[in-house]
Amino acid sequence: MRSQLTGHVFRRIIYGTLHSETVCWCNPRIHQRFRTRSYLPSSPPTSRTIFGFTYSPVRKEKPPDFDPGYKELLELSQAQAKHERPPPRPSLLRAFSAFVVDRHVRQNLSVDDSQIALLLMTFRYLRDTQTDENGLGLSTDDMVNTMELLKASKSKEPEELDNHIALARLLYEEVGRLGDMAGEDKDKALNSLIKILALKRKPEEARELLEKHWAEESSVIEPTQWRNILVGFAVVGDQDQMVNTIETMEKHGIPFDGLVHQAAITYYTRTSNDVEMTKKWYEFGVARGVEPTRRTDLSVLKLCIYNNELEWGEPIMRSLLDEKLQKNSNDIKLSWKLILQWAAAKGKRFEEIDRLLNVLVQKSQEDGFNIRPDIDMINPLIRLAASKNDAYAAERYLALGLKRGLRPDHKTTLLQFEYRINSGDLDGAKAAYDELKDKNYEVFDRLAPLDRLLVALCNQKPTRHDVVMELIDDLSERNIRLGPDAVAALGLVHLQRGKLPDLLDLINTYAYRFSPKQRVLIRNVFVGYCLDRTVLTAKVWDAYNILRRSFPELDLNTRTQIMSVFFERGRSDMATHVFGHMRRLDMPNMRPTSETYVLCFEGIAKAADHESLALVYNLLKLDATVEPDTKLYNSLMLAYMGCDNPRQSLLFWDDIMHSREGPTYNSIQIALRACESAPFGERQARDIWSRLKRFEIQVTKEIYAAYVGALAGQSLFDECVELIQNAEKEADYTPDALL
Repeated sequence: MRSQLTGHVFRRIIYGTLHSETVCWCNPRIHQRFRTRSYLPSSPPTSRTIFGFTYSPVRKEKPPDFDPGYKELLELSQAQAKHERPPPRPSLLRAFSAFVVDRHVRQNLSVDDSQIALLLMTFRYLRDTQTDENGLGLSTDDMVNTMELLKASKSKEPEELDNHIALARLLYEEVGRLGDMAGEDKDKALNSLIKILALKRKPEEARELLEKHWAEESSVIEPTQWRNILVGFAVVGDQDQMVNTIETMEKHGIPFDGLVHQAAITYYTRTSNDVEMTKKWYEFGVARGVEPTRRTDLSVLKLCIYNNELEWGEPIMRSLLDEKLQKNSNDIKLSWKLILQWAAAKGKRFEEIDRLLNVLVQKSQEDGFNIRPDIDMINPLIRLAASKNDAYAAERYLALGLKRGLRPDHKTTLLQFEYRINSGDLDGAKAAYDELKDKNYEVFDRLAPLDRLLVALCNQKPTRHDVVMELIDDLSERNIRLGPDAVAALGLVHLQRGKLPDLLDLINTYAYRFSPKQRVLIRNVFVGYCLDRTVLTAKVWDAYNILRRSFPELDLNTRTQIMSVFFERGRSDMATHVFGHMRRLDMPNMRPTSETYVLCFEGIAKAADHESLALVYNLLKLDATVEPDTKLYNSLMLAYMGCDNPRQSLLFWDDIMHSREGPTYNSIQIALRACESAPFGERQARDIWSRLKRFEIQVTKEIYAAYVGALAGQSLFDECVELIQNAEKEADYTPDALL
């Protein structure tokens, strides 16, 4: 019998519990301690061992980071998709409330289309499972806050807006059903619904609702709702209804004044940047006797400056300077900004703008105002140059300010940061960022170009990892969230460097905070990495495992491509694992199809992998969703031929012969190839050949060559010679190298 002493002693040496002569081995408690001890502890002790080594602490993976309540909403979605038991109703009520409060009250963040879809699904489920006549269990504050989130959503896709509107209607109905218990929240819900309908491409319905309640209870309607409806028709591009809305307003005693005019103009100048519609509606208001507000003129002039419409905007510019700006220091500075930008837009040189600034200073002194230029007059010039991607002009304007002793402020540095990134000056952009950081400017939460800087640094060849990680550490300290592009680029850097723990932490932090469209951006980067033939196989395998784990929505086509890549790399074992992962998925649209099986069997045939073939074939026999067809049988014949089992391969030929679909030319050619090495294969080959002759099926040169090969494989050389000599007569086929 083999002694257990050596193994026992070494295990005790490794775990630092050597035998001591003072221990009484007769003590039963000692024996009990050793019997219950596990020699595979979950975490090694931290004390030094006899060999002088210490165990390094195992890094724990960061769990996925979900917004409050969002995990339960996802669980409900998955449960309904898989027809499983949903989470408890009280848990969903708490999750709905927690998510809305966190988004709207605590962080003041917007929601994306997928999150609104989850909220709608959850609300419908809560309504359908309602048992209490007093309500769903949600407070009116939760429902009103949800409507505020819908108003703040920036979604523009018509198909996605249907969810916004459906949820808004359900919320309004539920608040209204509560009656007097809702209090003022009922009025808030009404105003929110009107605005959501107006700005989410349902302005006609919003106008009908507004007119109905305006006649009954106009005191609870916010006056700005008419402007929202006007803007709503502008969004859908219905000019006639915009005019009808103005006429309806006037019927209800609401004049078409400068504020209503301003609402339409502001949409065209700021949101859609539509020059033609801005001209039309500006002149429409003037023709109706509306005096454009100062804000309207400023937004129109800005549009003219940035779109080179200076000739049309010239009268507006003169009217603003002569009539609407007062003779005070603030308005004088505003006029200087407009004059300088107008000159820059006309193409004036830097020296001319410098002289123009001198003239303005001299004029102010003559008028009794001792106004000096400041950096706020230079920043618009830099912004104008940056909008034209002219980094040289932006630097010249910055130099113009420095020449006059105007030190850049945080707005200037932000502009530097942006135009340097756009021009590809990463070192300059990083220097601008460092300046912002050193001065502790609290502007990082709205600094979108940070993502572009991080992406550019990650894509730079060679990648300066120290600079990238320095930037990441600083962003983490400031609790700044990265966008999907930045997460994808940084994740690729971690993957290339083999920093899998860092990569997993990054994905767990961000992946579940993004919408499905944003997740696709991250996912595609990893998919591209997996499909790159220059990447080492081990790294591709790591990337795939992260993909399937963190992106379970990975579609069947992409998984199949990755499987094929492993076959091409000669790793049929990895490819079979990919196939097995697909086979274990719960979602029917992600499980292998007949085409997937075909590709897998063809890859196994090239690799001649017996174990993988047995595994996948067993999976096929257990798969009730796939009905074998001729193409699938062909791939099985190829696989068993590749694994040196032609006898089994020909059994599938029999299945093809007895199937309703029957054989194809490929089936015949594969079967004849199997006859080359199958025991007594000439019998099967002659049977196939006789059937072809009997049914007068046209024989292609590939099939003819395969038949000759089948006989040659059985050492029937005389018949092969005869067939070659009669090839032209039998099959109209001139013998060549293939035959």
